[in-house]
Amino acid sequence: MRRLFLIFTITILLGACSSSIVYNNADFLVKWWVSKYIDFNPQQQPVVENTIDAWLSWHRQSEIPRYQQQLNTLKTAVTTKQFSRPQLEQQFTETLSHIERIRQRIAPDVAAIGVTLDIDQLSQLFATINHERKERAEDFVKRQKKQPSRAERMMESMEEYIGPMSQSQAQIVESYVSQLNATYSLWQEYGDVSNQTARKILLSAGFDELAQQRLADFIVNQETLQPRALQAASEANKALYIDMLWAIFPTLSPRQRDELIAKIDEYLTLLQSIS
Repeated sequence: MRRLFLIFTITILLGACSSSIVYNNADFLVKWWVSKYIDFNPQQQPVVENTIDAWLSWHRQSEIPRYQQQLNTLKTAVTTKQFSRPQLEQQFTETLSHIERIRQRIAPDVAAIGVTLDIDQLSQLFATINHERKERAEDFVKRQKKQPSRAERMMESMEEYIGPMSQSQAQIVESYVSQLNATYSLWQEYGDVSNQTARKILLSAGFDELAQQRLADFIVNQETLQPRALQAASEANKALYIDMLWAIFPTLSPRQRDELIAKIDEYLTLLQSIS
């Protein structure tokens, strides 16, 4: 169920990172994507479709203006060079709050649909999830052997926003990346526990009248299942990311700053086209 929630969330958020064509067809894309995991029966299908339509309408009306406000605040800070470390931290906090609101909004609906799934649908759902988790684990091993280093991947990502990085900026990235905590195995452990918990709740739906509420609570609060080591490592890594970005910001050249502002404008234009 955590995977199902992520599918919904990621697809709903496509408008923030892709074209308006994708966003404006998100209802079709979500329904198509979900169908890869569950074959809904004739009674469930219209409920699922109407629910997804309601989510997307809410997202367009309620959430997109929040994204626009955040991006405009960021643009002003970058343009005026009046950007403080607390403001940078606030950008991270606001981004997480966007995800949390989506989770709060869709959790009751996902739970209501989830408790109607029969044993065959549950078997299909978790078999597909487990297969994909296995594939991702295999891909991770391959990436470790063949792909560029973590620092190189991060620099490639940053260059999409600010253009080519200088040698001194690359050294900053390498310095901070070398301090990041490895969390892959901890995320795998968390995924196992999360899937097991969701399975137990869903299988209890036939005899536990509180199953629907328990499932909604699980979707909203599933991070409480994270190992303490993962929580600590994730917080430490977030602090390192913030420190790294804060160290790089003063080193931006005028051209890099213009590149970043242009990228922000690109997102603002996209959001305006779909709002």
